[in-house]
Amino acid sequence: MTLRTARLELRPVTVDDAVDLAHIYADAEVVRFVRGFDLEGTRAQLRRWVDEWKSRGIGIFAVLDGRTGEFLGRSGMKYWPEFDFTEVGWVLRRDVWGRGYATEAGRASLDYAFAETNLDLVTAIIAKGNDASFAVARRLGMEPWRDEVVFETECTIFAARRPVG
Repeated sequence: MTLRTARLELRPVTVDDAVDLAHIYADAEVVRFVRGFDLEGTRAQLRRWVDEWKSRGIGIFAVLDGRTGEFLGRSGMKYWPEFDFTEVGWVLRRDVWGRGYATEAGRASLDYAFAETNLDLVTAIIAKGNDASFAVARRLGMEPWRDEVVFETECTIFAARRPVG
């Protein structure tokens, strides 16, 4: 299963994406607002996400350049049992920031979640101070819902409801 947008291709992540994703996590500016892992931690994270695809039918996508197939980052859905909600998220290589890819991948992920599941609410957990991701969430039609501390980080949780009609 693959999603295509104007410029991107999104496909479910595999453990084979570990090196590319760990390389992104190695950038201190990228992980300023998100948890990053070393290569082994990234492999473990990817195994959990592959399992989530199998058990929930949704999960994290690898975000690829639609023309070249180059790995740009990740986007997609993650269920948080501790909060009992599903989050849409995005993490991209720093050298592709500012091109609208996060919004494009986030939109494809959010649309997929509402089209392929019975979810009525999807959230985005964003660290306070991450103005770029706040802007992406707003472009996706998400609104601030509540504040929460996640992994010892103060966050704003944005939410989008299933479109009517």
